Amino acid sequence: MSYSRPNSLSILQWENFRSLPKFGLFLSILITGIACLLGSCSRHQGPFPSGELKLIVQASPGGLSDTVSRFMGSLLEQELGVPVVCVNRPGASGALAFSYVVRRPADGYTIGHAPVEICVVRALGYADIGPDNMDLICLVAKSPAVLVVRNDAPWNSFAEFVAAAASKPGGLILAHSGTGSIWHFNALLMEQSTGIRVTYVPYGGSSASLASLLGGHVDCVVAGAGEAIANVQAGALKPLAVFDQQHSDLYPGVPTSHELGYSFGVPAWSGFFAPKGVPEKALERLEQSFKAGFATEDWQKLCKERGMEAVFMGREAFRAFAKSQADFFQTEVPELLRLNR
Repeated sequence: MSYSRPNSLSILQWENFRSLPKFGLFLSILITGIACLLGSCSRHQGPFPSGELKLIVQASPGGLSDTVSRFMGSLLEQELGVPVVCVNRPGASGALAFSYVVRRPADGYTIGHAPVEICVVRALGYADIGPDNMDLICLVAKSPAVLVVRNDAPWNSFAEFVAAAASKPGGLILAHSGTGSIWHFNALLMEQSTGIRVTYVPYGGSSASLASLLGGHVDCVVAGAGEAIANVQAGALKPLAVFDQQHSDLYPGVPTSHELGYSFGVPAWSGFFAPKGVPEKALERLEQSFKAGFATEDWQKLCKERGMEAVFMGREAFRAFAKSQADFFQTEVPELLRLNR
């Protein structure tokens, strides 16, 4: 193998250098290392986005969070022109997924579904994570909670359900989408407001809790209005109350908790976030792309079908809203958990 002598080296220096043992191997390794370094540095060079995005979902497949994420992800693909791959990472009321996302590189290529639980997990002690650890992108929907039972259950009203639970504290079994989830929180608020006690069975998502109810393993479920509607319309389940101030279009004639004299009910909501520190241009591109997807007839139709209120908040409004929600849960959650011991 021959090498040309560079001008910067004397003939003697060059001859001594190329006579070193394994010089060819050294040069090959050096060139390969530089190529790999340059390749890794240029992976996401150019206008954002230049490659696939991952959207991390904190719940199991089949629930409202999963539906919102996958549907909005498909709309995001159309706007950005790159694949958006949804990955489910359920567990610890979303803390596992949130922790994963905030530790990813802040380049905009990993984003997460941001449910109300981003404001709850710190109060629960699951993870030191909240809206202040994230770059919030936007909020796209809200959804109230509903209490459902099997169609053959002996209770035909919320009052009858409360009376049955009061007569046998801890005797009724209530399933929800996971300890610390917004539906668990609504069930705790129900207990606090009515003075009843139930026994909880947490699942990794609303789809699993509803399946358990349909199978006769539990007595009732608190879930999202949109998550239970298919089984209600099929005649398998019946709703006893919507935990909200306003009536749900999905459940005409079903009373709200406030209408029944109980001032409780906290809606779920869906948004999206990224690791803190994403470049401004990437965040702006993501926000505008989500906003374009939100404005489509397909998204508005999905919200109506699934009992969600279509609400859009951009980065600034979402940040202020999430902070107020985090402050609320930081105060309320410890007290509710203390009462539930």
